[in-house]
Amino acid sequence: MNSSKFWDGVSLIIALLLSLVIIASAIQLLAGGAVLETFSRVTLRVINILFAVSIVLMIIVVVLENGSPANTLAWVLVLIFLPGLGFAFYLLFGRNWRKRRLFSKKGYADVQLLKEHYLDKPLSYDWQHRNNLVLRLNNLLESNSKARLSFENSVQLFSDTAEAFGQILAGISMAKQHVHLEYFSIADDTTGRALKNILISKAKEGVEIRFIYDDVGCWNLPGGFKKELRRAGVQFLPFMPVWVPFINSRLNYRNHRKLVVVDGKKAYLGGLNIGDRYLGLHKYFGYWRDSVALIEGEAATDLQAIFLVDWLFVSKQNLFTPEQQIRYLPPIFNPKGSIFPMQIAASGPDSDHASIMQLYFVAITSAQRSVQISTPYLILNEGLLAALKTAAGSGVEIQILLPNKPDHFMVFWASRSYFTELLDVGIEIWEYNRGFNHAKLMIVDDEVLLIGTANMDLRSFNHNFELTATIYDNSIARIAREQFEEDLKQSSQLSLQEHEHRSMIQKSKESLCRLVSPLL
Repeated sequence: MNSSKFWDGVSLIIALLLSLVIIASAIQLLAGGAVLETFSRVTLRVINILFAVSIVLMIIVVVLENGSPANTLAWVLVLIFLPGLGFAFYLLFGRNWRKRRLFSKKGYADVQLLKEHYLDKPLSYDWQHRNNLVLRLNNLLESNSKARLSFENSVQLFSDTAEAFGQILAGISMAKQHVHLEYFSIADDTTGRALKNILISKAKEGVEIRFIYDDVGCWNLPGGFKKELRRAGVQFLPFMPVWVPFINSRLNYRNHRKLVVVDGKKAYLGGLNIGDRYLGLHKYFGYWRDSVALIEGEAATDLQAIFLVDWLFVSKQNLFTPEQQIRYLPPIFNPKGSIFPMQIAASGPDSDHASIMQLYFVAITSAQRSVQISTPYLILNEGLLAALKTAAGSGVEIQILLPNKPDHFMVFWASRSYFTELLDVGIEIWEYNRGFNHAKLMIVDDEVLLIGTANMDLRSFNHNFELTATIYDNSIARIAREQFEEDLKQSSQLSLQEHEHRSMIQKSKESLCRLVSPLL
């Protein structure tokens, strides 16, 4: 018997035991008079025994999963304090076998199709001038996420969301053959309807529109919005629909990618979702700071290939056939005559590696001079925390930019629980004051830029499907550095002394939220 079937059986036994506890309790409550007096003593003993056995079995299941100690301890605490409910949560959100079962076919498609079309292609340039940082990142991404190195690309960065969204709409309006989109969150507001209207218009012109939306991220999207798109011919499909909210193992694994690919030649990648809130039109958040990269060339085709794998997963439609290759994966050379070496890392729970987490780790530990990080959330595992502290201790300048207001209460306070350790080794913590900082980027030694959809948190590393572009070009890295420094002008630097004088209530919120952060 394999281990997965064995633990399935143990889980079933626990579920039966808990069911017996519930039945026995119900009988005791419903019984009356002499029956209650006679039955109660036996029932109480049975309930106590079954309950104790259930708790022990639950903890054994969690411990023998061999997860990280912090994650295991968090789940054990949940099981002790919420025995029945905690085990239900664990079955839904905690077990690795559910990831393997849900995504085994998708993972196979990722490897086989991308290998067939890209890994076996010769490089367009013999890239000899690689320093240690670039060489290590390049080798890592080829190994852990099968990311090929492409050269013939052009890149443009947008730090203003209104400008970025305008560029996305302009790019879609120029589509001749097809437009492919993936988004985590879409709102039925002025911004969402602007995108909807242009997609409907292009669909009526005969342009193929394929759109993957995250089912959980778009729970509030009205059915009428979806029907309008589908009636116009837009193929609008959910990623892993959750038919029974909160009682489904799929709830925990979300598509957090934000991507638009136009005709397989031009791609928009970044942290920007679709809605008025993300264009700075929300009173609480105010100005919304995000980063979006316009990528043209070979890397855009790589992003197209990743989309096609996701499309195969949600629609069962294979667009990698030989007849479709020229249409959807066209050969591209010298866009605007520019050369920007780049790799696209795709990560998710279907992978054997936490590709983007490993990318961040190697980027930080390989830095020689400086690391700038912009992220809305900072939930670190032991490895990344050690990497940051070690790099800072060896003389690398590290600056981290975060928002000064929460959009998710628990993540906000858990993020702040790391501040003391980071400030103590000389890492600069900055809080963005102009509005809300949602940008997800890392600049290393002013030579390499990492930009995409992944936050620096455990959810992005372990549960979400994410994308990150690693761009090996100092001119682009310098532009990103200039934008980062402009952000610092709108921010306040937090000192260790100031942070240590925070209230006991704040310290308690940080500690409690950090304790449960492995489960977020």
